[in-house]
Amino acid sequence: MRRMDLRIANVYARSFESLEGDWKYLIDPYDRGEATSRVQEDRRRESPGELIEYGFDEADSLSVPGDWNTQDERLFFYEGVVWYRREFERAPVKGKRHFLYFGAANYRARVWVNGEQVGEHVGGYTPFCCEITAQLRDGRSSVVVKVDNRHGDDDVPTRITDWMHYGGLTRDVLLVELPGTFISEYALHLSDAAAGLEGWVRLDGPDASGPVSVGVPELDARVSVETDATGFARFSIDSDPERWSPEQPRLYGVELQAGQDRVRDEVGFRSIEVRGSDILLNGEPIFLRGISAHEESLLHPGRAFGPEDAEATLGLARELGANFVRLAHYPHDEHMARAADRMGLLLWEEIPLYWGIAWENEDTLELARQQIGELIGRDRNRASVVLWSLSNETPNTPERTAFLSELARHARELDPTRLLTSALFGNVGELLRQLRAIAEASAEGRDAEPSVLVLDDPIAEHIDVVGWNEYLGWYYSAILVRRLDIPEGDVRNAVLEAMPRIRIEVPSGKPLIVSECGAGAKQGLHGADDEVWTEEYQARVYRQQLLMLENAPNWRGISPWILKDFRAPMRLLPGVQDHWNRKGLVSETGERKQAFGVLRDYYEKRRSSS
Repeated sequence: MRRMDLRIANVYARSFESLEGDWKYLIDPYDRGEATSRVQEDRRRESPGELIEYGFDEADSLSVPGDWNTQDERLFFYEGVVWYRREFERAPVKGKRHFLYFGAANYRARVWVNGEQVGEHVGGYTPFCCEITAQLRDGRSSVVVKVDNRHGDDDVPTRITDWMHYGGLTRDVLLVELPGTFISEYALHLSDAAAGLEGWVRLDGPDASGPVSVGVPELDARVSVETDATGFARFSIDSDPERWSPEQPRLYGVELQAGQDRVRDEVGFRSIEVRGSDILLNGEPIFLRGISAHEESLLHPGRAFGPEDAEATLGLARELGANFVRLAHYPHDEHMARAADRMGLLLWEEIPLYWGIAWENEDTLELARQQIGELIGRDRNRASVVLWSLSNETPNTPERTAFLSELARHARELDPTRLLTSALFGNVGELLRQLRAIAEASAEGRDAEPSVLVLDDPIAEHIDVVGWNEYLGWYYSAILVRRLDIPEGDVRNAVLEAMPRIRIEVPSGKPLIVSECGAGAKQGLHGADDEVWTEEYQARVYRQQLLMLENAPNWRGISPWILKDFRAPMRLLPGVQDHWNRKGLVSETGERKQAFGVLRDYYEKRRSSS
């Protein structure tokens, strides 16, 4: 099998041809095309007596990039194999190397060029590339990709998630031409001492040991280094750039050259650190006024992709008054971080270690290492990215803690310049005990005593910022009524009314980001503010949550759930959910709900008072 650890950093600055457009496709629900029909060979019938049991030329087309679910009604809930085929012309060029670059293929992908397998990849949200230099030929070439969006118990994520496993070639596919030896990866950031810049570069090719030039022309700064036998070199630059921030998202042109390869990037320079319970951006405390977002388009049905989708999503976040976006629950398109760099929005990026994972499986851990490595490798030079998140809503078990602590160690080794976090449940048993006391007091006609919720999780020792998915006033009430002789609506109202008297404490003393909170509402459904699914109830939950969080001494940010309603097959309530998660502040078609205004007004007051 060919190298799959090879990366092409900043691929959009290279010489490439986009393979976007129509790709022929075949649906293979029994996954027999490879073994029985040899679909990967892309053969054509040469004579009437030749038996071939497939035909790309006669097949329908899917648009790439794009998910298959929203392009063919037969594939809306489909989980299985789809074969893609695209023809192109690119003759071999002496001294040049050629690669196929995939922004993402969900979930498993195998790639053939002219009938020869050139690579495979597992993981639906991170990029990979396949070298095809030896497979190119004069005239027509064919690339065939087998994509399988099924997930197993040992995968990351597993099959059961609260979002749509959109299948297919969901992001850009590029045909990239590079010199024989090229710059495969690089990093450039403020030095640890904040006195100048430092970084590293890695070359790939037969002449990997050689000179590399790195410069920032606007700063009149340039340095030359010699890579070692592995193609690696560290460097430092004596310069003091303006700091990137949401208020002034200053980017500098950075130029790298090694032999015939030249790469230009736009990089911002800023520091991010934790001091006590504060998050410091460029040495100053910052409160993260945020929102969570799934990779669901505001511009068209299905999965978002490309710069237009990124700018639409982040533009809506800015309208909300946000300076921070949590990109959940998996790596989003590369264009998202680049747009955030330009627009001045801080980002939380994460990998899909979500709910139940095979914590004791070494292969699963290796897959998690791979995914966070691919994410860091892609976005390590984006100033907007300040937090790598390891997981979301995972059970507090020794196996989980050992898994995540090893992943934290690996992430810090790859990138020591950013903060680590995880979105945690907190101590659910203690939370339910406190909420039960509140509900019982309300049922007896008395005020509950002020409560203290302690967010204690052993993984806090291994991260810099504690994330908490809160959801008081939405979840937990149904659990409580099974233990109490009190109507669920009364339990929910009692909890909501008591929320301003709840104090949240973080024993580790680390900063707290409320990584999720909120409630569901069907846009356009109105009623009393104690009636669930109405816009009025969702708005009430937001008001009470914000009052409660003011009592949390370590509270340094919030990313409520969620910017936009998103597809979720597990959401079954007819007439309300219809396979949508309705916690969005805007509907699937972009209409603002009342809670959008509640949060926007709060952020404006918070910004004005800071």
